[in-house]
Amino acid sequence: SFKQHPTYLVLEDCSAIMRRLAIALCSAGSLRSPIVISCGTEAPSQPLRFSFGVIADVQWADADDGYNFGGTVVRRYRGSFRTLSRAVDWWLALPQPPAFLAQLGDIIDGCNVNLGQSAQALEAALHELRRAPCPAVNIIGNHELYNFDRAQLARAVWLKHGDREFHSFSPAAGWRVVVLDPYQLALIGHSADDPRRLAAVELIGRKNPGVDPSGAGGDWFGFVDGDDKRFVPYNGGLGREQLSWLQAELAAAAAAGERVLVMCHVILHPQACGGSTMAWDYHAALQVIRSEAAGGCVAAVLCGHDHFGGYFCDEEGVHHCTFCSPLNRGDDGFAFGVVHVRDDAIEIRGQRVDDLLPARRSGRPTGRPNAAVCDGDALSGPCESVTLVLRARTQHARDDAPEGNPCHLKD
Repeated sequence: SFKQHPTYLVLEDCSAIMRRLAIALCSAGSLRSPIVISCGTEAPSQPLRFSFGVIADVQWADADDGYNFGGTVVRRYRGSFRTLSRAVDWWLALPQPPAFLAQLGDIIDGCNVNLGQSAQALEAALHELRRAPCPAVNIIGNHELYNFDRAQLARAVWLKHGDREFHSFSPAAGWRVVVLDPYQLALIGHSADDPRRLAAVELIGRKNPGVDPSGAGGDWFGFVDGDDKRFVPYNGGLGREQLSWLQAELAAAAAAGERVLVMCHVILHPQACGGSTMAWDYHAALQVIRSEAAGGCVAAVLCGHDHFGGYFCDEEGVHHCTFCSPLNRGDDGFAFGVVHVRDDAIEIRGQRVDDLLPARRSGRPTGRPNAAVCDGDALSGPCESVTLVLRARTQHARDDAPEGNPCHLKD
């Protein structure tokens, strides 16, 4: 199989013709190495439409450094908060302020519950965001739901849409941002008799018998492998209601000739993460994104959740970006940035881009284009930048992509 090959051939062309050729060559055994598709590094030529700041998984707590659930990775709780503060300082210093900040979820850590500091930690983080030169778009992550239930979050002034935090807005003519709530189906946050929790209990009971219905115990990974590792309590699902809403949103955007950025805490493509942090119903979400009704309008899907980040350009030319957590490096890291959006490209800038969107993961290339050094211009001071070229919109996106396409060969 392709996965058994030890090396990778990187193609710097995102065209459908090159992809089909690569698929054919791999299928015929003409290439000895699997392929990682990189969607190009050409300089954008269109004018700037809008910019926004980005940060994910701050997960701060006023606590000494700790470890992840597996006890394998250090979590620098206070250093992550100081990184958030440095991020706000950096956004304030930009020559052109961003239109908004995308805070992609998990702004505080679940350990605040045992510390009795949930409210204080949240207020400290929100205070930092209020210093920013623009409003924040806050997304629900699993750690929000460890600290607060849905009833509490529905009344929160820093969220805007009750207990259904999926919505859209237009930051500029020709563009729409779609924000998803990946815990509509979830074992966490909902009341015991909420139909969305009951549906989650039924689903997890079928998919992963090692998970206790409470979401608090069990052997989460002892009975599952592959993509089924996603059926654990810290992930969740969009659910039918939200998927129907997403389908209508993308159809409306396509009809209006708009491009779309999708934002979600939990990842929607398994190749954009370590393989276990996807939404339970990510297949259905991808089907909607690739549907004929969506018309190829989705330019990128921006997520957090997986602290080590990831990147993948799929067969439709959609850029799946998973941004790293500042919890990993703390004071030594730069897991924040600004995204410049044009009609032909998305440019991600940061003081050290690899800290935000990795070019390699587990020693393997993600396919992310190389970073370039920017000496400073009208948009930002000295920084690094990565340009993600956007495919020209077609009449409709393919929803019958071949199973053997080379975009699925990295892990």
